[in-house]
Amino acid sequence: MTNGDSVKKESSCNNVFLLNPTDSVLDLYTERYLELGSRFYDLFKHDLKNYQNAILMSLDLYEIKKEDKYLEMIKEASYKSLEHIDTIKGIEQFVYCGGKPGFYSFSECIQNVIAAYPDKEFEIIGEDATVFADSAFPKLFDLLIQITLGSESKNHKISFTLSDLQENGVNKCVIEIDIYDFFVPGNIAETILNEDTQSVTGDILSLTFYIAKMIFYRYSGELKLIETNEKHTKLSAVFLKSDNSCFE
Repeated sequence: MTNGDSVKKESSCNNVFLLNPTDSVLDLYTERYLELGSRFYDLFKHDLKNYQNAILMSLDLYEIKKEDKYLEMIKEASYKSLEHIDTIKGIEQFVYCGGKPGFYSFSECIQNVIAAYPDKEFEIIGEDATVFADSAFPKLFDLLIQITLGSESKNHKISFTLSDLQENGVNKCVIEIDIYDFFVPGNIAETILNEDTQSVTGDILSLTFYIAKMIFYRYSGELKLIETNEKHTKLSAVFLKSDNSCFE
């Protein structure tokens, strides 16, 4: 895309060029943007309905047996439903804050994000790349950093390694994300970052990785888990680069 076909955006990431809305490449982006919104609503509705069913079932049992343990079950399910609503409210901004697709300098955006964490160690390795994303991209990486920083480890460190990949004539940027002293639990590793994206639990970590995976799908990219153990987790994030013919 030439500068004449794009508009520069004033934002926290200076090197951002919005795509002309007439570009055909936006058709797939728009379709997947709407798909993510639909999946997110279904996920919210499904989990909340489960909590409501647990409340009603416990209430029926209490009316029959008059045992206090069923009142405790009602309280527990009520608290969980409220926690679920709060979690959803915190994440939904990443589902709906896109809509401004364009070309982003990866290194510049990440530098702006990590500047908010001066007491943590970060590393960016490799040449910068201009990638196809939208306004959710910097906020998404900020959220991923926040949840991985939940560990109290003093050795916490995140490293971003950039490299180029050409696949079936498409130019891509691969970001290997090494997170030290952070572990992705087995249920999340299997159901979120690999194939089964339908089995998502309602906790913040599970929902965040699911939304992150779907946002990369929105960019025609992908997010994958390479390995995880108690000392180290490696993720792979793939973006389309701006020099692809579909953007010309």
